[in-house]
Amino acid sequence: MAEHRPPVVLAPGISHADLAPDLFAHGPIAQVVLPGGVKLWAITHHDALKEALNTQPDDFVRNAAYWRALNDGEIDPAHPIVAMFNGVDSMLQTDDPDHKRVRQLVQKAFTRRGIQKLQPRVAAVVAELLDEVETAGSERVVDLKEEFAVPLPIRVISELLGIPAEDQARAHDLTTRTLSGLHEGAVDELCAFIDATIEYKRGHPDEGLISQMIAVRDSDDARLSPKELRDNVLLFYTAGYETTMGVITSGVQALLEHPGQMELIRTGQVEWAQAIEEILRWQSSAALIPMMFTAREVEVGGIPLPKGEPLLLAYMAANRDPQVFERANDFDITREPAPHLAFGHGVHRCLGEPLARLELEIALPAVFERLRDMHLWGQRPGPAPSLMMNHPASLRVVLARHVGLGASMATA
Repeated sequence: MAEHRPPVVLAPGISHADLAPDLFAHGPIAQVVLPGGVKLWAITHHDALKEALNTQPDDFVRNAAYWRALNDGEIDPAHPIVAMFNGVDSMLQTDDPDHKRVRQLVQKAFTRRGIQKLQPRVAAVVAELLDEVETAGSERVVDLKEEFAVPLPIRVISELLGIPAEDQARAHDLTTRTLSGLHEGAVDELCAFIDATIEYKRGHPDEGLISQMIAVRDSDDARLSPKELRDNVLLFYTAGYETTMGVITSGVQALLEHPGQMELIRTGQVEWAQAIEEILRWQSSAALIPMMFTAREVEVGGIPLPKGEPLLLAYMAANRDPQVFERANDFDITREPAPHLAFGHGVHRCLGEPLARLELEIALPAVFERLRDMHLWGQRPGPAPSLMMNHPASLRVVLARHVGLGASMATA
């Protein structure tokens, strides 16, 4: 039983790929301890997580007001992870009917048809960034993460929201610090930045989503509160940038480390669409996501939990569930597409999935078409320091003309 095992201690610099099988071995749920001694339960098995995401609010809720230990003063509300969701009114942390009301107001901007209109702009940004990478690569080693995977989704989501180009570097820094779950006060700084952006947009409206949401807010106070406006803008930016960046970085790394897999794509034996599904499954960008709470005494994977217990959504562990995926820890783009949970499940399934897919479908083929002879350089990078997000700290590559700079790390 999971409750009889010692808890899994999460620390900065943890490898989520190594952590996933350890969490899974604890059973459908595993107790984990965050820095600062905060204890949570992680739902680790695919079926248990899918069932929890499907349930009604009488079993599980997103509202931190249900968290017993927080209410009893056992946990510091300033803890970086706690501050990310305690009192937050974004769609990620609300239940129906509020969740449904807000989602209906903004979902038109994220429909597949609407997102496809962005295809020319995304393709143009990809081409521009790869031009810069090729130029830089003629003189030095390139960090493909910092010079391509980071700026691409930042530009795309910033333009969609209407965040000015001169503010994007600041937004990126605040988002990275917030989503690491390691920096106290980062959430407050990011909220202050979003508040200032909203205030500016109120006097300088444009066609971006922030201005559209302000118009909804100002036309009918009952439809969107000021806090809901701010918290959902914050959600759109953080979710729209960090996760896509992680998948691009991890996907390029995986294919460079498995050249035999990449050859299957080059020779037309496997389509890019199928390869992308395996990348999403194998290197889940959102590895451990807070937070749900038990609304009453419930069973998770057959294990009883009392009311008020906090739950992490262990997407990476669930996406490597050997009961669902054969050879679950292997990267294999030939596997039949399976029901991974990289975009979540149920009513809270990722609203930005069409945008993320569009960026992946354009970016990954373009990278390998434009940089056909690149290979990895130097020591394999460790994971980025984050308790929640999964991606390497860097992705240094050398183009063919610099083959003498270092040895490839690729394996068959």
